[in-house]
Amino acid sequence: MKKIFILSIMAILFLVPLTGAVNVTNFIKDDINSAVENILNADFTHTVLAEYASKNTCPLCPPASNQLYDIYTSGGYDFYYVTLVYLEEGGTPLNVVRRLQELEIGGVPDVHFDGKYMNVLGKQSNDQPYRNAINQSGEREVPDIDIDIDVSWLGAGTLKITVAVYDNEIEEFKGHLRTYIVEKESRWDDQSGNPYHYAVLDIPINRNLALTRSKPRPIGGSYEFTKTWFGALHGFGDITKENILVIGAVFDKDSEAVQTASATPSSSGSMPHPFFLGFLEKFPNVFPIIKHLFGL
Repeated sequence: MKKIFILSIMAILFLVPLTGAVNVTNFIKDDINSAVENILNADFTHTVLAEYASKNTCPLCPPASNQLYDIYTSGGYDFYYVTLVYLEEGGTPLNVVRRLQELEIGGVPDVHFDGKYMNVLGKQSNDQPYRNAINQSGEREVPDIDIDIDVSWLGAGTLKITVAVYDNEIEEFKGHLRTYIVEKESRWDDQSGNPYHYAVLDIPINRNLALTRSKPRPIGGSYEFTKTWFGALHGFGDITKENILVIGAVFDKDSEAVQTASATPSSSGSMPHPFFLGFLEKFPNVFPIIKHLFGL
């Protein structure tokens, strides 16, 4: 069954659009600058999440990579983005494949804003469609949900992730929580040979939520979500503290994101036994084998 699932997503992603799927009006530079100025003064209801689906052999993807990164580093928009990279030669993280299927990706580049709220498909002649999508997503009405994330660096590619979600609405909120572990500068290159940014290594917390007013309350669990993530178990024991970011987002029952937050690792938390950390560092390739054999 798993093989059929992976082959299906491979077949879908193989069909890269030959031309941009969205008709775009060419904007002159002054128009773009005016749009940015308006965005800076906009009152967003929440922090927007963009999920950028790409394939490392896609010839239309490098412009999208550059456009999103330029918008993000400009600091003019209240949003985060993650890159879901499908690797042509294999080795795509399983949770990335699953997320690509959940978003029903039919071609790349495809950028989804706030989950299934809206998307921009195909190569764009400039970054204005992405700016417009961020603006439209950020100004929509959403439930008043807060999310706090704390990440501790435990050494040897090991992270302790703690997430709390709060419902400030009168009515109960039902939705979904996802956290994305990303590399700021990815180990994977796009078709132009340049590294991706904020490429997803794993989605370690991925669960349903049922929240009551002012209290985080996951279905069947405690008020706090904690996950210790061993990079070596997933083939990423070589990650570095400075290059990692954890992004978390809460989605409503319609799979639309309503709040997003992030955290960088800090050197705190209960350290695993030094022998265990040393073993992880010395034999990082052993743990993916153990994970596969025991179904961890």
